[in-house]
Amino acid sequence: MKFTTTKNNLFKALNEINKVIPLRTTLPILNCVLIKNQKQKITLIATDLEQTIISELDGKILKDGETALPCGRFLEIVSALPNEELEIETQEDNETKINSSKGVYKITGKEPSEYPAVPEREKKQEITLEGHELLEIINATLYATSKDDLKPALCGIYLNIKEKDITAVATDGHRLVKYNKKIENNNPEGSIIIPGKFFNILKNGINIKEKIIINISENHLDIKQKQNCLITRIIKESFPDFNSVIPEELNIKATIKAEDVIKGLKRVSIFSNKSTKQILIDFNQNELTISTEDKETRSSAKEHLECEYNNENITIAYNAQFLKEVLEHINSPEIEIFLSGPLTAAVFKPKKEIATAQHTALLMPLRRQK
Repeated sequence: MKFTTTKNNLFKALNEINKVIPLRTTLPILNCVLIKNQKQKITLIATDLEQTIISELDGKILKDGETALPCGRFLEIVSALPNEELEIETQEDNETKINSSKGVYKITGKEPSEYPAVPEREKKQEITLEGHELLEIINATLYATSKDDLKPALCGIYLNIKEKDITAVATDGHRLVKYNKKIENNNPEGSIIIPGKFFNILKNGINIKEKIIINISENHLDIKQKQNCLITRIIKESFPDFNSVIPEELNIKATIKAEDVIKGLKRVSIFSNKSTKQILIDFNQNELTISTEDKETRSSAKEHLECEYNNENITIAYNAQFLKEVLEHINSPEIEIFLSGPLTAAVFKPKKEIATAQHTALLMPLRRQK
């Protein structure tokens, strides 16, 4: 295999590919990027067996072939080279030479035949979203997905589509986000759970002015972005009945200024216990108090803020990080909080909903540490 390309083109492709290279794996071949020269195309492929990225590289093919190179080291040396034309050549023993004006660098790769095959996809359905719509959905929900691989359904975002309406839901068991969005394009009815990691990879490359076409097959879906094709396995699990979890009648309401409370949480949480991150939110007549105490380090903090509240005094314990993230992802200067007691879930909504979206977040309290 032999080809030439520029440092910038190769670095850009490797940087994108590197997003799916697993940090830890029992299969060393997954630490590699598969490079193929065939059919007049230079193709780079990386996978963690759940997500796959295929990137087409601009360059000149001098000899067909393929190799699998350690992605980390390959990316490291390419990033350190000046922007100029590079020549990449692989010998029969999978030793690859990178030729530049600064020198020659040799990397020993692995047998390309060991590399997992790209998942076969036979398109059964297509979802069309505007770039800004998909980005809005991701930004509203992704933070609430679970990181626990033992609960696969909670590691993804559930999408329920009905023509020009889409409902996106994410939960990790401690918090839940439901985001209803009216969209521009008609789509077939259906529901699907898409891994959060896939959206993490996708979101930075979304062009908000372009249409995004999601091709769905039996077990996978893919999205094409410029020279990249992103493929993910669909999560085939039952998603929790989220509508039954969100309380409908909550008789206590507080209205807060989001920015002031977020800043207060950041300051007060510095003094919270590092494992529980517990803070107390105390609602009193038109006043909100954020406080914490860590007996292990003998530290504490307290702040008083204004809010709209005309009910009995109530004190609730929350994980400071979870509460801060809920408030940060509701795009509104003022947020309404609906409560029923110190041990039941609170519901958060923007004070003024936009015409095309309804945003509801739910957060479970902590049991107060004595």
